[in-house]
Amino acid sequence: MRKVGQTPKRGNKVFKIAQDQRTMQAILTSMVDGVIVLDINACIIHANKAAENVFLVREGGLLARHLKDISEDYEITDMISEVLSTGKENFTETVINPSTQIFRVHAVPVKDRNGCVEGAIAVFHDVTDARNFDQIRSEFVGNVSHELRTPLTSIKGFVETLLDGAMEDSDTCRRFLSIIDAETNRLTRLIEDLLTLSSIESQEQINCLKPVCMIRSIRSVMNIFGPQISEKCLHVEFIYPNPLPLIQADEDLLGQVLINLLDNAIKYTPPQGKIFIHCRKRDSRIVTTVRDTGMGIPHESLPRVFERFYRVDKARSRNQGGTGLGLSIVKHIVESHGGEVFVDSEIGKGSTFGVSFLVI
Repeated sequence: MRKVGQTPKRGNKVFKIAQDQRTMQAILTSMVDGVIVLDINACIIHANKAAENVFLVREGGLLARHLKDISEDYEITDMISEVLSTGKENFTETVINPSTQIFRVHAVPVKDRNGCVEGAIAVFHDVTDARNFDQIRSEFVGNVSHELRTPLTSIKGFVETLLDGAMEDSDTCRRFLSIIDAETNRLTRLIEDLLTLSSIESQEQINCLKPVCMIRSIRSVMNIFGPQISEKCLHVEFIYPNPLPLIQADEDLLGQVLINLLDNAIKYTPPQGKIFIHCRKRDSRIVTTVRDTGMGIPHESLPRVFERFYRVDKARSRNQGGTGLGLSIVKHIVESHGGEVFVDSEIGKGSTFGVSFLVI
């Protein structure tokens, strides 16, 4: 005879099943990866929220639907059909429309006690960022190799010519050595820029934040470029309100940002051209813009000018001595300070590069 308050064994079993289902539901709901469970006919009998996001459907929009009705990707449908028919796990990597993200899809069979396939489980893992990183890394290695090879090839060629007898002609020897010196300096700048970019990306240098006067920093950089400005007879105008709040920044890195921006403006502004530097407070930021009257940048190139090694005019950039990393360094430094970068340009009318930093 059952004692009062004692739960029947069957009730315990039912309670445990319900608890297991709730636990499993909580696990699936919390998963970042999309999970769908299919029956032997490839109809979806369960799907978590992440899977609904993969296929961009509303809550419950995947249930009772056949896989081929929600995905036009034959790789996925064929793979799961193979899993259901062979009972062997499989995987593929594909772009799923309409999400346009890259997913690694892993499917495993669900079998009964006798080993017969009665369904399948498919897990969708987003590898978009990883694949984009692989592509960026590959492009970066290729670009670095090319940038290093070009001056090294030039240096090697001139050295071989000198060793073959050109040293006997003092004028030729001096000219070749001047070219070798210029190419060596270019290699040095490239390596220094690469090391700077690597250090900034790993946030090794952003540890000297202190109150900095933007006006003083800009005037200091303008003094550095005094000879280049005079040589090209450029009109440089610095416009700012007085007083201007201080910003919180690493003074050395801020100087590097301003040097790169003004250096670009000077390089690409023709003789007797104009450069305007504006500083102003906008909300909680100090916005600094450098506008030139140079050749300008094509509209289609604007989204890419802050990419590493991207050059609008490759031949002209190399002739100017650029490494293709200056604007990328600017972007990384500014963003590491919590600021923003932007650019506006029109062919034949010049370019405007801007940065913003938080005020104290």
